[in-house]
Amino acid sequence: MRIRNSLLAGIFFGFTAGIYVFITSKKSDLALVLGVFCTIVFSICFYIKMFSKIDYSLQFQKIDKNQIVYSGLANHYRNKISVGGTLYLLKDRLIFQTNAINYTERHECTILLDQITEVNFVDALGLIKNGLSIIKHKEKEDFHVSKREIWKEQIERLLNVD
Repeated sequence: MRIRNSLLAGIFFGFTAGIYVFITSKKSDLALVLGVFCTIVFSICFYIKMFSKIDYSLQFQKIDKNQIVYSGLANHYRNKISVGGTLYLLKDRLIFQTNAINYTERHECTILLDQITEVNFVDALGLIKNGLSIIKHKEKEDFHVSKREIWKEQIERLLNVD
């Protein structure tokens, strides 16, 4: 999968570079050589840069579909990096899991509902109204979700049930 993605990125870049050189210089032999060279070099560089530092041994916990109260795509801010994935609200916990293919960082974040002290709205860049801040014992986890009002309502509903 990683090699395939690297090759596809390299082929796309090499093809684009070859077309550009052909259009600008009208030299098909130069365009072909440059296209092949760029495909090989870019594929190798892409593989090293994007996949060499990602820990794929991390196994996410299995989530029972019957336990899901609400779920949706989300971004989780960790170490000042926004990481895309899925946020699941279960009856007793909130779980964020990164996407299967994530080029920056793979991780899982689990927050037990009985640890949550506050649920607040935050705005991305002070403008975009899609942020949800979960506060637990002086720690804060920020997520960017769609329909944040529903997220807050569902979490607070489960908090009040306990």
